[in-house]
Amino acid sequence: MSKRAFLPQSTAGVLSSPYFWLVAVLLALVLLLCLPLAIPIGPMYWDSYFYLDVAQRIWSGQVPGVDFSLPVGPLTYYLFAWGLSLFPHAQPLLLAQWSMLVLSAPLMALALSEIPREKRYLAFALLIPFLVFAIFPINAQFAHTYPSVDGFGTYNRQAVLLLYVLVAGLLFLPDGRKLAVLVGFAMLGLFLTKVTGFLVGGLFCLFSLFAGRISLRNAALSMVVFVAALVPMELYNGIVSGYVSDILGLIAINRSTLLPRFFTVVSTKLDFMLAAAALTLFALWMEVRQGASAPRFLDRSLCWLAVTVAGGVIYETQNAGSQEFIFVWPVILLLFERSRAFSPRSRAVFLVLAAFCAVPTFTTVVSKGLRALAVAPTYVRLDAPLLRNMQQVSSRPDIMARSVLLEDFYADHVGTYEDFARVGQLPSWQLYSELDFQMHWLVSVNGAAEALTRLEAEKGVRFDTLMSLDFANPFPWILNRGAPRYIAVAGDPGRNVPEMSERTRKAIEGTDAVLRGKCPVMTGRVMLEAIYADALRDRQAVPLNRCWDLLVRPDAFPALVGARGLPAAEAASVSWLSGDARLRGAVAH
Repeated sequence: MSKRAFLPQSTAGVLSSPYFWLVAVLLALVLLLCLPLAIPIGPMYWDSYFYLDVAQRIWSGQVPGVDFSLPVGPLTYYLFAWGLSLFPHAQPLLLAQWSMLVLSAPLMALALSEIPREKRYLAFALLIPFLVFAIFPINAQFAHTYPSVDGFGTYNRQAVLLLYVLVAGLLFLPDGRKLAVLVGFAMLGLFLTKVTGFLVGGLFCLFSLFAGRISLRNAALSMVVFVAALVPMELYNGIVSGYVSDILGLIAINRSTLLPRFFTVVSTKLDFMLAAAALTLFALWMEVRQGASAPRFLDRSLCWLAVTVAGGVIYETQNAGSQEFIFVWPVILLLFERSRAFSPRSRAVFLVLAAFCAVPTFTTVVSKGLRALAVAPTYVRLDAPLLRNMQQVSSRPDIMARSVLLEDFYADHVGTYEDFARVGQLPSWQLYSELDFQMHWLVSVNGAAEALTRLEAEKGVRFDTLMSLDFANPFPWILNRGAPRYIAVAGDPGRNVPEMSERTRKAIEGTDAVLRGKCPVMTGRVMLEAIYADALRDRQAVPLNRCWDLLVRPDAFPALVGARGLPAAEAASVSWLSGDARLRGAVAH
């Protein structure tokens, strides 16, 4: 007797519904966001602090694209800011990862709505990968061998997930208003998350139009949905035109690296590319030699495979290897449904090739996520209450001990790291991927925040606006202060920090305090100070501790300068403002 026989018919029906499991998982995630969870810190984890920085700016009235530039679209940051107001104790990376479910989960439910009851296996085959990729803040590529989560590439994962939903809808929803609504909102989400994803989504939609999956009328309706949502945003605060301006600026900075990234994608994902090529050729063979047919000429499995793989390559040129090519999975399911008429041997070959395409990314994300979950209870949690939610990370005991020691070590051996910076090199080839550095950065930031609040108490002053000459600037959020306008979020010279404009110079000059970290001296910090040198010229450096200086305006805070203060350029531990020609060349590049 089957297990279902022991359950009431209504209960069995509920448990066999994909919507039940979708809602159940979402409720579980909401519960987890209510808890002050700590997760194992991972490589390049400091990318996650951008969300806190932007949330603080949004709450203070700043508008992305208008008052400051972002490396990607504003949607993910607005969802995070909204979520953080609802879940003030949430783990920041988990909240950032899961916030996009506000949009992607309803769209996924819509994509499943027309799958017949007798094909619920197909609905679950679409839903389970969606939930796995949505839940785990894990990338398919390895940046470190120890179990941890990936704090970088969150918006890349979210855009890929929206592409997954878009392809699922295009393939498994019949042409109609539901499909038009799904396409309109999916494209809206992609546009406001990452423009590369929007372009790839546009490629899929255009192909669907030619393949007859969506009619011209419903394509126009989806465009109306898209435009109707954007127009009020633009009229309200100009966020859309500001975002487009940011995109054009990023293209100008990064255009020289586009072609090499195509080769990087092919080389890093050669296993998938070969398997996808073999599957496409096999699909062609099955359709030509075994009589497969499609309602329309372009609506063929091999065409869909070719288009989605090409879209994946285009997307990955601006990606960080997060959860690449997962939107090929709905195409494989379509091919699976169409292969029922083929011989058992041909179908077996198809299943093997399909597994080579779909299984590696899925199993990698699951296994990395489960490893991090399994070791989390044995890790040591960071104890730094001043950092608020940022302290909700953990690491191995030996890594935690090393992270604490690094602060004094960097200060004691500052000359070594100055020498690295002078020749445009980091202390380690993969410094930002090393877990001890990511944890040490938090320890160091905590020390700077403590020293700053102590200085304010001693001198009876308050710095209302704070800026950091570093990759991330969490200080306004940590201390509940303002951040200067017209400063790029994510201080990554050469990628998203343009030459200083006049309005940026004035904003920096009006900033109360600029924090400069020295432990260790790093090329990114050096290059940022060089870019903003003219705006910092009249400031004086007040040492906060051995590893941080506070660059203040003498006219606004005369009590702080005097004996403690030195001109900012003279107080720099490295002569980066007038120094090595190689470093100046790196800044110019």
